[in-house]
Amino acid sequence: MKSLKYTIPVALAVWWIPILNGIIVGAVAGFSERRRDTSMVSSGVASLIASALYLYLAFKVLVVPIFGNLLPVLAVIFSIVGISLGLLASYTISNRTTVSVVTPEGAEMEFYAKNNDEIEQKLSSLTQGCGNPSYNVIDENNMIVTRKCNGYELQYQVRKEGRGYRVNIKVKTNFDRG
Repeated sequence: MKSLKYTIPVALAVWWIPILNGIIVGAVAGFSERRRDTSMVSSGVASLIASALYLYLAFKVLVVPIFGNLLPVLAVIFSIVGISLGLLASYTISNRTTVSVVTPEGAEMEFYAKNNDEIEQKLSSLTQGCGNPSYNVIDENNMIVTRKCNGYELQYQVRKEGRGYRVNIKVKTNFDRG
């Protein structure tokens, strides 16, 4: 989980902002990780570390006589809400983001989809003018589809993850480099 090197410092920097700290940490984790499960773990770990600091300060260091025992209770509530919002933000961002990388050979993209119709809709601009697809079924949850297009080859791998699908696309150009 490469995003821990970003999420932990961010979580420790914004621990003092109740509720919004979870959203900020979740956003950092969601944008820095490609997979939704690792982004959620990263967000959860960073939020727990920051909440531990926050709760330690609320119970052991800060004494506010006006609030009495209300400050530790509010700290626990804010921590739970912040962690929950961080997990929700990282899931939502990593689930709805399309990651694209341009390479010398073409391009690579990755996104999540709920069903086959959504996959076809997201790929519609790439598959215009392409030939019939060639399917290579690896197992019941993993399939590779290849299409020959005008000037490029489109290959995408569809993997079942939870209730949806993770799609990895490789666009390989067929132009001469000479």
